[in-house]
Amino acid sequence: MLKALPGARGMALWVRRTFIPHYREIHRLRRAEAEQLLQPYPTTGEDRYPEVFDELARLLKKLPCPQILSFGCSSGAEVRALRRRMPHARIVGIDLNRRMIAQARAADPAHAEDYRSAGAPEPGERFDAVLAMAVFRHGDLEFHRPETCSAILPFARFEKGLALLDQHLNSGGWLALFNQQFRFADCTLAPRYGVEPLRMAEHQALHLLYGPDDRRIAGTSVTEVLFRKQADG
Repeated sequence: MLKALPGARGMALWVRRTFIPHYREIHRLRRAEAEQLLQPYPTTGEDRYPEVFDELARLLKKLPCPQILSFGCSSGAEVRALRRRMPHARIVGIDLNRRMIAQARAADPAHAEDYRSAGAPEPGERFDAVLAMAVFRHGDLEFHRPETCSAILPFARFEKGLALLDQHLNSGGWLALFNQQFRFADCTLAPRYGVEPLRMAEHQALHLLYGPDDRRIAGTSVTEVLFRKQADG
């Protein structure tokens, strides 16, 4: 009944983003970080992708101190899940959402300095593995399912984000990418990567996908998760 009142929806949105800290931060991100913002909604969960985490632990077990980046770490659940498997690793979590970074530091005080409110790693920082899980997507695309993603999250932003991560990934390093709305194979850097044959048994294949022209792609899906960067040259 309240929704039917003239202007009620607009008023509800104003109240939410003005008085509720969670939505106030999302509103700030949409305005202040519009050019680099990907997924504005910080949904996460404990041990959300165990198959990926287990496989990375196996692939990196010979390194004495693996350097790992959790890109879009939200409240740090992914970082903590990785550290349980690789206590000898250095794991950095970055996210533009300041409230989520504060929560991550509070939940993991012994490693608080490894959580940063940022959209990119520090210059020159290098990693043996980079995870971007449920980052290159947007809740509004999932909700409205438009024929083009241009106005919400264009493909160019996906490609730009991957190029950034590629700069910080060591040769022979691993890129973990899943729950996104674009295909890695469509990116210009894809030929420099090999595909690890890992499938997500607990997760469905990705079907809501958009191409380099920002148009929705019908009749296709994505199941690949792990990609290995080939040696330079």
